Amino acid sequence: MIVRMGAREARNNFADLLGRVGYGGQTVIVERSGKPMAALIPAEAYELLIAEREARFEVLDRIRNRLPELPLDEVDQDVAEAIAAVRTDAARGA
Repeated sequence: MIVRMGAREARNNFADLLGRVGYGGQTVIVERSGKPMAALIPAEAYELLIAEREARFEVLDRIRNRLPELPLDEVDQDVAEAIAAVRTDAARGA
């Protein structure tokens, strides 16, 4: 369950808030003037998020390592040509 609370309430009830998140498994969104400023999540959920993020970057690194090394100006030219082609198609209504 996600709980929303103001920063003042979170500050005044911090010990209780830690218990709700750490032991109760709740997620708490702390807001200031109605704007979300921070999310408190259980440490296990944080560790899972970090592990998933690292796994995704490992996949990207493996893909990147299999790609050929191309000069930056060649990449820029390819991107410019692709943009021009998309704009031409859009102008034709395709």
